[in-house]
Amino acid sequence: MAGLSMWRLLKKLFSRPEPAPVEADSEVMRFDETGFTRSSQLIRSMGWREHWDWDEIDGFGFSFKQAMFPDPWFGDYMESEWFIIVDNEKAPEHIYFHADWLNIDHLPPALLQNMPGLDIGELRKGLYNASQGFHYYDGEGEWIGWQRPKPAKRAKPAQKPAPKRKTVPAKPRTSTRKPDA
Repeated sequence: MAGLSMWRLLKKLFSRPEPAPVEADSEVMRFDETGFTRSSQLIRSMGWREHWDWDEIDGFGFSFKQAMFPDPWFGDYMESEWFIIVDNEKAPEHIYFHADWLNIDHLPPALLQNMPGLDIGELRKGLYNASQGFHYYDGEGEWIGWQRPKPAKRAKPAQKPAPKRKTVPAKPRTSTRKPDA
């Protein structure tokens, strides 16, 4: 029996991790040829968007910030999250997911192929800060490892300045009121 568990351990160490079985209340994250998918029972029941194509993704990074809600036993703490940036109708939107979902040394091939020039060093800076512990408040920040280049703006044609209006000098006003006698 001990040999079998040793074999499983070795297999786990040297092979790709097996995807976790999907539970009814679990969340699934995936980067593939089509883009990024984030799905869960809650997301589906709320009717929220689950998939973004690669051409809709404008950035990818790592965030280390104070958690929105304190832990009941430990109080305030810092949390680590990966994020993608997508273009919303009004402004760029960050889609966050837990740091455990990705390993910096084994990023999904589809992510690497679709984000040319991904700056792994920049992401490692954020991971280093997060490794200092969940009470390392001075390490707060956001590290963007990849951002889609913005399209060049078209130059507007030069506009002639509006012609100056010619004005007639103002005449001094004379009062129509009679002086008091």
